This record gives sequence, structure tokens and C-alpha cells, in this order.
Amino acid sequence: MPTTDAVNAYRPLLFSIAYRMTGEVMTSEDIVQDTLTNWLSRPSESIQDVKAYLAKSVIHASLNHLNAVKRQREAYKGTWLPEPVVSPHPVLEARLDISYGLLLLLEKLSPLERAIFLLKESFELTYSELADQFDITEAHCRQLYHRAKEKVAGSGRRFTLDPDQQQTLLDAFSKASATGDIDSLMQLLKTDVVLYSDGGGKVPTAINPLFGRTVVERYLRSILDKRGPQLTARLALINGSIAFLFSDRDTQTLTTVMVLDIDEQGIGHIFSLRNPDKLTHLQKK
Repeated sequence: MPTTDAVNAYRPLLFSIAYRMTGEVMTSEDIVQDTLTNWLSRPSESIQDVKAYLAKSVIHASLNHLNAVKRQREAYKGTWLPEPVVSPHPVLEARLDISYGLLLLLEKLSPLERAIFLLKESFELTYSELADQFDITEAHCRQLYHRAKEKVAGSGRRFTLDPDQQQTLLDAFSKASATGDIDSLMQLLKTDVVLYSDGGGKVPTAINPLFGRTVVERYLRSILDKRGPQLTARLALINGSIAFLFSDRDTQTLTTVMVLDIDEQGIGHIFSLRNPDKLTHLQKK
């Protein structure tokens, strides 16, 4: 019978896999819990490779979920962004990349491509093993993996702010919060910056991605002019990146999570989460 320590040891990896498959926090937690519960009910000697068995179980449960919500995702109003995760997260495998850059690339894959890619990359399963898992030929499996890898190419590079760059961002943020002067923040935008905003059709937001510094800056300034006085803001680490968390000044309700994708040249991508359904799990953070 697996011990509590054994169960807890696998939970971060399984959650990370489920989250990278579904982009949903509470759904991932449910999938992992069901998987672990089912494992506990099975004779331990019936499973040779526990980690691989659990990972495959999570992948298949995630595929079932994605098939169930396929029409809902297709009908989603505006840009669909994954739910934000606070870093560090107590049930998150730190070695696995959950950056928004990677998650958006994974969203371009079909569910089966995503499943094969994650299993192959995480566990180095053979094409024969993968083909058996998904009841397809090895040739088809190899094709799906290479197609997925091409689509995700270039996502492996992760940039970490050095202390000076982080201080520059903090100073610009502090100045904007204290005085309303956001010029310092705007100067950090790259010329080809892209802003993605997810309101789910429930709150006002940009329906389509915004491209270029001029357009993005105009949008951000208009938002801050309209809502700035009503909001309080703080910095946090979300999905491994610096983010601003905006809350209503009166109710303290979290209204927006704005994740910044930063490299040596500045802010290249902004991911603005405004759909209240995707912020519920962060209200208590």
C-alpha cells in the first residue's frame, strides 16, 4: 500500500502535467486526486513503473476533459488564456516549464499531439510505448511528435531577470503606483510587444491580441485612466514570471492578473487575465 509520503511525492509532477494539458487549476487538482485515489485502490505489485503509470493516467484523464470541453473552448469569446498559477506553488513540479509562452504554444497542438509531446519529453517513452498507449501506429505517433516539436520549437529558452533589471521594474512599478506616472513602465515595452487579454466575454477587454508598442501603450493608458483610481496593485510571481495583481480598492476583489514576459530587451508579451472565473482560486492568495 503506497504511503502518504509516496502519494505527496508524485503530486507535484502529476499536477504540472495535468495543468500543461488543460490550462485549468482546479480541474488539474481533481484529475490528480482521482488518479491517486485509483492508484491507492490497486494492488501495488500490478504496476511496474509507478511514475509512468500515474503520468499516463493523468494524460488520459486530461484528454477526456479536453474532449468534453472542446465545443466550449471553440465558442470561447476572445482569447483563451490558461488560468494563472502563483509561483512557487505547493503542488507544482518546479523543473517543468509552465510559462505562458510555452502554454500558448501547447494550445496550438491538438490534444493528442500535446499528450504525446509531454509524455515523450518528460519520460522519454519509445514510439512503440506511445503507440500502445494511444492505439495508433508507431509511424503516426512519430509524425505527431515531430509535428508537435516543430510547433513548440524555441520555447525552451527561459530568461531570468538579474537583480538590477528586477529593481528597474520594481522602481517603475512603485513610481506608477505612487504618482500615476507610467512612463517608466511604458519605456520597458519592446517595439514588437504583444498583449493578450482574456475576459471570457464577462468583463470588458481587448477581444483580439494587440500588436506593437504604440497600440499596446495606448490601450494600457486608456485602461489606467479609466480604472486606475479604483484599483490597488501589487507584484507577484505568476507562472514563473513577474506579474501585477490588480484588486478593487473598496472590495479587495482581484480583478486582473497581468503577467509580463520579459527578456534582455524589455517586455515582449503581456498576458492580461480578467475572466473572473479564472481568478477565483487566487482570491484567497
